[in-house]
Amino acid sequence: MNNTEILSNLRTLGLDAGATADDIHAAFRKLARELHPDITGSRSDYRFKQITSAYTFLKSITPEELDALNSQTDKNKNIFDYYSDRKKYKINDEKINAIIDKYEAELKSFYPGRAGLENLDMDALILRLKSENPKVINAALKHAGNLVNRVEFRRAFAAVLNKKEIDEGLAEIINSLPFEDGAKKLIALDAANNAANFPTGLITALIGNEADADVMESFLMYVRPDDVAVILRRWPEKKIMNAGVLRKLLSSDDARVLVPVLSVMKNNFPNLAAQNKKRLKELENHSVAAVRAWAKKCS
Repeated sequence: MNNTEILSNLRTLGLDAGATADDIHAAFRKLARELHPDITGSRSDYRFKQITSAYTFLKSITPEELDALNSQTDKNKNIFDYYSDRKKYKINDEKINAIIDKYEAELKSFYPGRAGLENLDMDALILRLKSENPKVINAALKHAGNLVNRVEFRRAFAAVLNKKEIDEGLAEIINSLPFEDGAKKLIALDAANNAANFPTGLITALIGNEADADVMESFLMYVRPDDVAVILRRWPEKKIMNAGVLRKLLSSDDARVLVPVLSVMKNNFPNLAAQNKKRLKELENHSVAAVRAWAKKCS
C-alpha cells in the first residue's frame, strides 16, 4: 500500500499522518454532518463524494499500514477549519445522526470492512506487496493463507525478493506460509538472481528442509562467498552438480567457495574430476592449504 495514497486520503478528511481508525471515523462523521445531500442539498454533492471515497479507502487500511506513516505533523490538526465559515444548517442532532448512521450502514454493506487482514483477496494482497514499507509487506504475508500458491502471488512476491534491500524478517514468515508442493521452489527460482542480497536465513528458508538441487544451483550462481558453504551443507547425497555451475564455482579463487565445493565434489560426484583436471591441478598450488589439500583429494 502506497504511503502517499494513504496520506492523500487522510488529508481529504482533514487528517495527517498519525491518525487512528477512531480519528478517521470521527472525521468522516463530522464532515458528513455538514456535507450529506440529505442535510445540505445538492450543493455539496461533489465534496461529499470525495470524503466518502476517502473514508471507504481508509476503512480497508490496517493498523500496521497506518503506523507505517511517519508522524510529521501534529496528530490532530483542527480538521474542520476548512468549514469554519460554513452556514450552520438548522436541523436537530437526532435527525442528523440518524441520516449519518443510515449512510454508514449502507457503506458497510456495499464495502464490507474487515478487522485486520483476515479477508485479504488477491488484489489487496498484491497491492500491499508493492509497498516500499517492510511492515506492510510482512503484515500482508502473515495473512495471505492459501493465496501463496497462486501464480499471481508468486510473481508479486518474486518482485519483493528482487528488491535491493530485503527485510530479514521474511525468512521466519516464509517458513510459516502454507506452500503446496513446488510453489516455494518456483518463487525461489524467480528470485535467484538477487541471491547476493539475501540474508543467510532467507536463503535457507527458500531452499527448505528438503533441499532441491535446482534451487541450490540457481543460488550458487549468485550468492555471496560466505553463503556457498551454507547451501552446500544441504547438498543431496550422491546428486551430481550441473557441469556449468561447478565450473563457475571452481573458477573462483576464494577459499570460502573452493573448500566446500571441492569437498562436495569429492564426496558426491568424484567422476567430474576428469572434466576439471586442469583446474584441479592449478588449485593444488593455491595459497590456502585447505584448498590445496582438497584439490589433491579430488584429482
